[in-house]
Amino acid sequence: MEGGMEEWINELQKWLKQADQWIREVPPIQLYVAIGVLLLTSVLFLLVRILKRTKSNTIVLAGLSGSGKTILFYQLRDGSSHQGTVTSMDPNEDSFVLHSESDKVGKVKPVHVIDVPGHSRLRTKLDEYLPQAAGLVFVVDALDFLPNCRGAAEYNLCTCTIY
Repeated sequence: MEGGMEEWINELQKWLKQADQWIREVPPIQLYVAIGVLLLTSVLFLLVRILKRTKSNTIVLAGLSGSGKTILFYQLRDGSSHQGTVTSMDPNEDSFVLHSESDKVGKVKPVHVIDVPGHSRLRTKLDEYLPQAAGLVFVVDALDFLPNCRGAAEYNLCTCTIY
């Protein structure tokens, strides 16, 4: 075993001598330029990583009118059902720690949740929020789905671009 280790050490010493000889043959200006390019590339890479946009924490709730998006929004926020909700004409938007996560110990990040109105005239608001979304939850009321299947198909979510 020691004989094998000595061979490795001798081989390594040969490579080091060859590298030293090669470095001495290369003009110093080339070495300085190579080191400068390497440092500049490393600094630029680090700057891009630092300045890069952070991941989005936005979840968009979408669906037909009356499907339960607003109730889901309030349940996620504070655990209440808010049974007295009415059809939303403006988006509900808030950043909060999910109610189910509030009991956990440690670092829990808040989530930005947007409840987009489902009324057919207000569906264009969905396009405003999709570019900033990390995820999309399409809420469907199981009891009203078949009668409103055409309305759900009009969303055409397959062609939406989420960045």
